[in-house]
Amino acid sequence: MDTGTFAKLPDPIAAPPPEVGAWSRWLGRIGLAAAAVVIAIERPGPWLPAAAFAFGLGLAWVAGWRGRQLRNIAFFLAVFTSGVNYLSWRFTVVAIGGHPLPGWIIGIPLYLAEMHAAIHTMGLHIGLWPRNPPAEPEAYYGRRYVPPELRVDPFRYPIYVFVPTVDEGEEVLRPTLTGIMAARDAYLEQHPYSEITVVVCDDGFVAKKDTVPEIAALCESLGVIHVVREVGGGAKAGNINHARGAVGADGDVLLGIFDADQIPRRDFFLKLVVGFDDPDVGWVQSGQFYGNRTNPVARWADDQQSLFYRLLCPGKAAHNSSFICGTNFLMRAKAIDSIGGIPTGSITEDFAASIRMAADWRAIYFTGILAVGLGPLDLGSFFKQQDRWARGTLNIMWDHWRDLLLPAPKGRKGLSAQQRAHYLLATTHYWCGVRDLIFCIAPVLFVLTGISGVRGATATDFLMYFVPYFALSIAGFWHAAWDITSWRCIIANYGSFPVLLQAAFRVVIGRKGDFTLTPKKRSTLSPWRTAQLHLIVVGFCLISFVKLLIRPGGAAYWLAGFWLLYLCLMSGMHMILVMLDSRQGRRERREKALFGTLPAQPLIPRPDPHQRRHRRRPVRRLPKPRTAFAGVVVGGAMLLVLDTSTMQAQSAPLHLANAALPLHPYVGVGALATPYAGTGVVQIEKTLGVTFGTTARTQEIADAFDVAWADSVATHGGVPWLTLVFSQNGKTSLDSSLTAIANGSDDDAISRWAQEIAAYGKPVYLTVLPQADRNYAASSGVANGGIPQDISRAWAHIRALFAAADAGNVSWVWTPGDPGADAAYAPPASQVDAVALTMAEFPKTTWADPTTALDAAAAEHPGKQLLLQVAVDGTPTQRAAWLEELAMAVSLRSDVAAVVYQEAGPVDDLSGKDALPWALTADPQTVAAFQKLSAQLATVINR
Repeated sequence: MDTGTFAKLPDPIAAPPPEVGAWSRWLGRIGLAAAAVVIAIERPGPWLPAAAFAFGLGLAWVAGWRGRQLRNIAFFLAVFTSGVNYLSWRFTVVAIGGHPLPGWIIGIPLYLAEMHAAIHTMGLHIGLWPRNPPAEPEAYYGRRYVPPELRVDPFRYPIYVFVPTVDEGEEVLRPTLTGIMAARDAYLEQHPYSEITVVVCDDGFVAKKDTVPEIAALCESLGVIHVVREVGGGAKAGNINHARGAVGADGDVLLGIFDADQIPRRDFFLKLVVGFDDPDVGWVQSGQFYGNRTNPVARWADDQQSLFYRLLCPGKAAHNSSFICGTNFLMRAKAIDSIGGIPTGSITEDFAASIRMAADWRAIYFTGILAVGLGPLDLGSFFKQQDRWARGTLNIMWDHWRDLLLPAPKGRKGLSAQQRAHYLLATTHYWCGVRDLIFCIAPVLFVLTGISGVRGATATDFLMYFVPYFALSIAGFWHAAWDITSWRCIIANYGSFPVLLQAAFRVVIGRKGDFTLTPKKRSTLSPWRTAQLHLIVVGFCLISFVKLLIRPGGAAYWLAGFWLLYLCLMSGMHMILVMLDSRQGRRERREKALFGTLPAQPLIPRPDPHQRRHRRRPVRRLPKPRTAFAGVVVGGAMLLVLDTSTMQAQSAPLHLANAALPLHPYVGVGALATPYAGTGVVQIEKTLGVTFGTTARTQEIADAFDVAWADSVATHGGVPWLTLVFSQNGKTSLDSSLTAIANGSDDDAISRWAQEIAAYGKPVYLTVLPQADRNYAASSGVANGGIPQDISRAWAHIRALFAAADAGNVSWVWTPGDPGADAAYAPPASQVDAVALTMAEFPKTTWADPTTALDAAAAEHPGKQLLLQVAVDGTPTQRAAWLEELAMAVSLRSDVAAVVYQEAGPVDDLSGKDALPWALTADPQTVAAFQKLSAQLATVINR
């Protein structure tokens, strides 16, 4: 139970956000529909999704979105265009004829299954379209601006909390009731004039359970009202409706409902009640998270839940399409009474109530973790839960199709278009059981019998239409779900298809079935009994694949073989869960035999990822959606005019950088070869009479990002420059090689750096793999087994890890030994933001001409910012003269971002005597020359 202090409660929304008119929304929808029609007719090929992705990035960037939400916009446009492109082509190759059976027997179901998957993939991205969501880690999605004169005091409402139970014993109910009482006490401490009544709705008598006396004694000891009904009906909904009548919970009050195993945290009421300051809000929902993640089934089920509660629910609420999730929510009694009470005709009464209330009442979803419960303890319980949800949700579609598809009756307000879309997606989700069965049957049937659902498709068509759609769908999903869930949610959903198939069959034949509780105890059923259909699928897939190896066919057969292996992989991964569940059952039986009872497990939910994921750095407010949709239509039409299906060259990807070219070049100091934390920087500034716009430092991969150092630079309006090397205490190791970096040996350390820099949030110049075109570098492309091609691989891998951490505040600086002749070593230009020149000049050598060096670097890397790190060791006259040449060379350009003097030159020991001749303040002439350089650069105007 959480006993910590509470964060300051959010103030009501103080200013109205820019509203989007209804005509703008409809313009956007018409634009999307028109684009879909044009794409379906023309089927332009694979370049349209690529162009849509680039266009989405550019549009969102100009609009002010950054990081993950910028990519969400781009992925939506790319997935939408690739999905329509693929489905339109796929329709043209649906098998109709054939032998020995007509192809449509499998062709039409297979096409409908693919359409179901594509629509739900697009629906996921529709829910992720940004709607100016709050930036706080705990956010209220769906909350709107209400003028002060229309707001109400939400803390004046009495609250009735209902905990329905049937056969849960004291060991399950006591923690829940204790948590509710603690949350009530915390609420009343801040709002003593309010009132919270806790009611246990006990259906044990109706269900003929022997737990009623035990629960009655528990309620009496805790001071909780205990209501037992003697006449059944309506399952959970009927139980709550009866208890409401018994305690008089109607009128201007709030109702809270908790499942018997959901334990609220102390700030539950404090966080949710604030949403009712809007008199039109009907309910405020929070997530349902499992805390017994040491149990393998509960952990996999929680990953599935996390996808729903942490990704889908906020998106639906942002579109005012949230729905009640059965537990952990507060509801206005007037809202539920407006539809005659909680519906009793559905086993998913929460969803049914939401659809009926949504037209007249608003809903809010709170992203924080406010309650933790018990997940299914074994696969039998998990599948029982999935069966109940599937039957209830599919029946909602059956019972409420008029509300979802037809206009509202005259005189009655209907659902909005976006509500209909989101509710239709929810009600059709559980057809995925039928869909997955079709996906299992189709390749097996084709390989074993030759009956195909596809006619006339070529391998080229497959590569042009299916591969872009499939790749973008997978990439878009994992981009959206990163840090929220894991691969286990995919396997858990696939592993449920037998029970979802059974639930769909029951709905089709009209058998709704009874309301069933998720058991709170492990069943005696062997987990392998739940995997019978999966074993059959694996068996047929292996038989088919053996036949394919014995009698290989054309390309179509090998594509079918790919799907056979994919199905074996998915079913095999589900077998992992079966084995883990079986092992868990044996462990629990041993512990029970030894101790007589199972030890209590702490409830620890999956960490909340919202704090990092919802960071947003807008340039300005997002324009109205019609701009985006109009752009998609115009861009698509232009691509069609240019006949994108025959384009030979791919456009260079749009590159994004956070550190813009400054108006005047920054001037700063650093150290070339030693970890330099800026010690003495303030003293150097005082000596020179110059305020530095940047300082540079080199750190090793095992170090930590120094936020204080970076902030000291940002305070003056500059950008810190960090060089990250893969050495350890100045020495290279096996993990320093480019191959090791590209293969993931340093991923943990790189990801940690990425997260730390992302958390810093301000622009950072970052150099990785410095001097990689030289044999002395820690990570070299010409020594220690490295080759030039390894540099790009390692660079791209590092960038990918930073992108996964939303470290969009990084400007990537390529720092070669010779930036004028590094074409064989440099990463792709699209992955580089700036190029650094290193000029360390010392006696008895020919000193580089700054103008020539800058011209060569600019010619080799056109359009990139240039950063200079320089150092000189010579007579005062030589040093001063060269610095004057440098000032003149920079003043002739308009693309130099920074000039950094390396205080120690190439010397390792910053405090040693060998570093002294390189020091910027070694003599008055050098000091005067650098002061002149700083003043001259302040007059340079960059483009």
